[in-house]
Amino acid sequence: MTNRNYHNQNLHDNVINSARRFLNTTDYDIYTNPSSQKNAGIGDLYPDIVMTVKGKTTVKFIIEVETADSINLYEATNQWKKYATNIQASFYILVPLNLKVKADQLCKQVGISVRFGTYSVDYAGNVTNISFN
Repeated sequence: MTNRNYHNQNLHDNVINSARRFLNTTDYDIYTNPSSQKNAGIGDLYPDIVMTVKGKTTVKFIIEVETADSINLYEATNQWKKYATNIQASFYILVPLNLKVKADQLCKQVGISVRFGTYSVDYAGNVTNISFN
């Protein structure tokens, strides 16, 4: 939903791709919706990453990737809350490590319960240290 600048959109899409490589592809089919692509939807919602049990269509996990510019009250209210309340799956928000506390505070402010994953970006712009709690 956020209207990201070129740099942040590239980072967002790189995090999606890095997370996809990091996740368990043995047990799950993983679908991604980078940029404004709509490859895998749940109704009219298109989380960044959708995971189903291998060979099944039931959604088990959804992951929404955020960058520094998209961790705000508007996103929490208009996107995260929709995902948390309208999709019957474990919902993760993947955020920069240094912004996890802010994202958690926003979730509490809008009254949603989510799980968090974090990532870092090294000096060369590579996505590193992906972790899901």
